[in-house]
Amino acid sequence: MEISQLTRININLLVTLQVLLQERNASSSAVRLNLSQSTISKNLSQLRHIFADPLFHRISHGLMPTPLAQELEPKLNIAISAINEIFSPSKFDLKKYQGCFKISMQESAFEFVLSKVMQRVLDEAPNMQIDTWFKDSISIEQLNQGRLDFVIIPHDTGQKPNLNNQLHSEELYRDDLVCLVRKTNPILQTNWDQQAYLASKHIHVKDNELGMPMFDQSLSKLGFQRNVAIQVPDFNAATSLCSHSDLVFTTTTSWADSVLKSNQLVKLSMPCQSDPVVYSLIWHQRSETNHAHTWLRKQLLSVFTN
Repeated sequence: MEISQLTRININLLVTLQVLLQERNASSSAVRLNLSQSTISKNLSQLRHIFADPLFHRISHGLMPTPLAQELEPKLNIAISAINEIFSPSKFDLKKYQGCFKISMQESAFEFVLSKVMQRVLDEAPNMQIDTWFKDSISIEQLNQGRLDFVIIPHDTGQKPNLNNQLHSEELYRDDLVCLVRKTNPILQTNWDQQAYLASKHIHVKDNELGMPMFDQSLSKLGFQRNVAIQVPDFNAATSLCSHSDLVFTTTTSWADSVLKSNQLVKLSMPCQSDPVVYSLIWHQRSETNHAHTWLRKQLLSVFTN
């Protein structure tokens, strides 16, 4: 039968035929299918026309299938079972899952997010793979295009990323801003206040997606501006430069605490008013029904809720 002819076949007819073959009785078939006996009769009439065969003969205690109907029964069982599988969700086995998830994030998220769930992924989903990218390489645009599964973005509380209505976002954690300077920085011999902060030269980790940080925007409204001597693409580069120069690096408390001992740095409070930095997990709604995606998302979010 050609595909165009298949479009004329009503699946209800095939289900009726299967039940009639199992019950061998029109009345009990009607009860099982919650249909009237007249509907069963109409369906059987259409089936006889389609197969050009009577399919059943009436006998004293019900119906007796014709040789063609008996030949059709095993094929029909397979077909109905296959159709049922299409509409039945398959059982998800995390241990056997072999997919790869692509995550884009800023450098600090490797330390404070991904590192905390990686062993759990290895233990519970041993065949899952994770492919990571730096956020400034690929990010929200590629998430929309289906080239990424997650993006982790740090942003000031008043500077949320511009998301369309197909993207979902949830806060992972938030952190306060502090300043890092090397131990020999002359600034340590002075009074550390807003004036000293603005008089210093600064390192800035640029973010092409969010642009100017909110605290820089706030300073600008007050008529002040940081003296940014160098912009760098990542936190490690900024930390290294801070360790070998008298530049000030404004960063988060978590990052500062993680690099203090190994880099001979000193942590100073943020002398200017600033909002916390929020790390948000972003994903596309197309992944909402994907079992593995949902599981990994819960692991990432659970880092800061357990």
